[in-house]
Amino acid sequence: RTNNTTNLEITSIMMSPATALNRRAVSTLLLLASTLAAEAVHSGPIKNLQELNEHIAANPETSWAKVGFLSQGNYDSVKSVLPKSTDDGGPLTVVISQDIAEIEQEVLDGNLAAGLSTSCPDNTNGQFNTFGAGLITPRASFFTIGDESSPTDSTQLKEAWDAAIIRSIADGDYETIESQYWESNKFDSVGAFTCSIDVSLFPFPPADQATGLLQKVLSTGVLTMGALGPNNWGYQGNYLISDPTGLWPDYVNKIFDKFNTAYGGNIQLNRVFNESSASVMQYVLDGTADLTEPYWTLSASHDDRARTHLFDLSCTVLGTESCFFSSSQSSAPTSESSNDDSFPGWAIAVIVILGLLLISGSAFLCLIILERN
Repeated sequence: RTNNTTNLEITSIMMSPATALNRRAVSTLLLLASTLAAEAVHSGPIKNLQELNEHIAANPETSWAKVGFLSQGNYDSVKSVLPKSTDDGGPLTVVISQDIAEIEQEVLDGNLAAGLSTSCPDNTNGQFNTFGAGLITPRASFFTIGDESSPTDSTQLKEAWDAAIIRSIADGDYETIESQYWESNKFDSVGAFTCSIDVSLFPFPPADQATGLLQKVLSTGVLTMGALGPNNWGYQGNYLISDPTGLWPDYVNKIFDKFNTAYGGNIQLNRVFNESSASVMQYVLDGTADLTEPYWTLSASHDDRARTHLFDLSCTVLGTESCFFSSSQSSAPTSESSNDDSFPGWAIAVIVILGLLLISGSAFLCLIILERN
C-alpha cells in the first residue's frame, strides 16, 4: 500500500511539468485559433457604420480603409461619424469620384470598403449592404453674403429665390417629386425645412425696385447657377445632356418656374459647371455664378471655414440621411501591392485555423496518453 502511494506520488510529480506544458500549449493554440477566427469574421461583409469604422481602423493602407464620395462636400457632411482621414493623421482614405456608377463598381470589385450617396443605390440583386449615416443633411442654395452697398448684393435675389422655394413646397412639388423617386428608386428624404411654409411671409421683391444681383438677373434675362460636373448621377441627375433630367433637375425646374413666372417668364436658367465644390463656391464669390444648385450641403466647409460663415444660404429644400453601401460579398482587405491572382485572405485564415486545430487535437491526445501511462 505504501509503495503504491509512493509510486503514484512520484509519477504525479514527474508528470506534472509535462502535463502543465501540454495544457499550456493546447491553451495557446486554441487562443491563436480563436484570434484568427475573429480576424476571419472581421474580414466579412460590412453591414453597418460601426463595422465600417472597425474595418477602416484595423486595415489602414488597404482597400478596406478607402471610402468613395461624390464630392468633398459629401465627405465633410459625414466626417464626424467616420475615423479621421489620412490628411488628418487617421486611417481613412477619402476617394472622390464624380461618377456614382464608378463608385458602386469599385465597391463591388473590392477596391473600396464602401461608398456614400444621397440615397441608397439600386439593390435589386442584393449585391450591396446599405446603411444610413445617422445624420440628416439639409440642402440649400448658397449666395454671397448680402451687402446692400455693393452692386453685386445678393439680398434681394436670395429673397426672391426663397419665395420661389416656399411656393414650390407649398404647392406640393417637393411631395410629388419625393414620392415619384421613392416609387422608382427608393429615394428617401425628410422635410427638413428651415423656413416656415407660409407664402405670405416670403413676398417676391418688386421688379421695379430690384437692386444688386436681382437687378442684374432681370436686366440680362439669365440666372446663372453654379453646379458640380457635368456628370451623370443616375436618377439623381444626368447633367451630360442639354436638358438635364432626374430628381434634382426636376426640383430645380419647379422652383425656377415659380421664380421666372414672378418676373415675367422671360428669364433663362444657365448652369456653370466645375468638378470641385470649392471651385463652384468660388464662382459665387467672384460673380461667375449668382447662386449654387440647391443640392449643396450646409454642414461642409470652404477654405477651412464653415460655409455658413462665408456665404448666405437659402431656405432648405429637403434633408437626406446619406446612405453608405458596401459589397454584400465577403472580401478580405487588400494592400496596394496585392493583385487579382493573390490567394484570398479568408482562405488562408481557414487553412491556418484547421492546421492549428489539428495540432492542438494531437497535443491533447498525447496529453491523455501520457497521463494514462
